[in-house]
Amino acid sequence: MTNNTDKKAEEDEVTQILIELKIFPKVTGFDYLRDAIKLCLTNSNLMRNITGKLYPILAQKYKVKINVVEKSIRFAIDRSYQTGGLLSLNQFYDTIVYKNGYSYSNCELITILVEKIRLDNERKNTLKSYINFY
Repeated sequence: MTNNTDKKAEEDEVTQILIELKIFPKVTGFDYLRDAIKLCLTNSNLMRNITGKLYPILAQKYKVKINVVEKSIRFAIDRSYQTGGLLSLNQFYDTIVYKNGYSYSNCELITILVEKIRLDNERKNTLKSYINFY
């Protein structure tokens, strides 16, 4: 039960982050990007070979060609770029990690978001340990 609850919470967190970046569920590539992030959270080795390993997994899951996955994710990132959604990355990290005029590659954005979620989870776990200690 906890495992399903954790997976649902993780999916909700990834969805919320994408929405904050102005990548909405109706945008082509949203589902691929969300699943790419979730897969990389469970297997960080996938981030080292996105084109060779991650895209084929997503393509198989959705029964599409690999280039459809790649182009759809690219489309979603471009939409975020065009609407200024990538500026939200600065709020996530509380520092300037993004300036208008630069569109991240698929790999860069996936990696940034995976690491953001990992850092958040580490902070939560540290806080829980600290609270439980006292």
